[in-house]
Amino acid sequence: MRTALARRTAPLALAAAVAGTLTGAGLTGTALADAPSGAWTATEITGLTAPALYGVTAPGRERAWAVGTQSSASAPLILSYRHGAWTPQAAPAGTAPVLVDVASGGPSNVWAVGQGGGDATAKSLHWNGRAWKAVAYPRTQPMAVSVDSRGKAWSVGSNTDGSGAGVFRRTGGTWTDKGLALTGGGMLDALAARTPKDVWAGGLGSSGDGLWHYDGTAWTQMDIPGDWPHWVLQIVALSPKDVWFYTLPQDPLFSGPDLVHWDGTAFTVTKTPSPYGQVRTFAQDVGFLGDIASDGRGGVWLQDSRTAYYRHFDGTAWTDVPRPGGGTGGAPQVYDLAQAGRTASVWGVGPGAGDRLLIDRFR
Repeated sequence: MRTALARRTAPLALAAAVAGTLTGAGLTGTALADAPSGAWTATEITGLTAPALYGVTAPGRERAWAVGTQSSASAPLILSYRHGAWTPQAAPAGTAPVLVDVASGGPSNVWAVGQGGGDATAKSLHWNGRAWKAVAYPRTQPMAVSVDSRGKAWSVGSNTDGSGAGVFRRTGGTWTDKGLALTGGGMLDALAARTPKDVWAGGLGSSGDGLWHYDGTAWTQMDIPGDWPHWVLQIVALSPKDVWFYTLPQDPLFSGPDLVHWDGTAFTVTKTPSPYGQVRTFAQDVGFLGDIASDGRGGVWLQDSRTAYYRHFDGTAWTDVPRPGGGTGGAPQVYDLAQAGRTASVWGVGPGAGDRLLIDRFR
């Protein structure tokens, strides 16, 4: 559901701080709304060495999984939330050392994908309610995973050299190619499989916007309004008429990311209020701009990994809510957000600072 950590670089233009709200082609000033009811809290996870989390999923309010890496990116990390506490789970032998994404179709159907460790390393894992099982993966570099309404896993991945990007669905005990193959510098890194006939894939296109929709038969490249192609970083699909995208327009001045909404007929583009005054010519991974998640009430939560705020968008205006503790030392980083089932509760995870790891939650 989210954009996974990418072990490759992608060129960006020079950064310039831009604030405001962009809807369609018009620019207006940023408005602030009242803060949503509830509060963000942080839980400190101890007993780990150099931990980092890159993905989180929550099929319900009291069940969740978070995945990443530990021991300086040399071993996989899986944390399970149950009975109000986070505890480590054992990964199968040979699992890729950096788990980059996780998705669930229920508490007994959880999928994770990972990178690194060589071609023979297990790149995908499945939790059946009792244990994790290593599953062979068709590419050397998985990027994201999602589970559709029938409980089938989907994934986007490529080869380590950047070739062969494609979309795959778990069918008949194997990963099946679903017919979207990008060449010429294209990259797939985001995925949301709502149903087998309603799937969104995002990334960086070799031409046009990096967004494709699958209707069960064929893929269609979508056109987001704007003067510059959009690099699609994150996708949250709630219904055929309610889909959110976190994108980065490839404009020469790097005006910063957009929040894009699809209502089943058209796209609405809103500029995020986060400051982007740093000069940055390369992004080392596509988790560098954080993530989005549904708030369960028609709006969206955003954490941009640049400020000590969670930003909330209610469809009209933005609210800044301080991150508990101000982050894990230095610049706060949150690489993934996940709504807990269909509730208003949201989880946030990211890299730790040294051996200190925080997991945030709104409720």
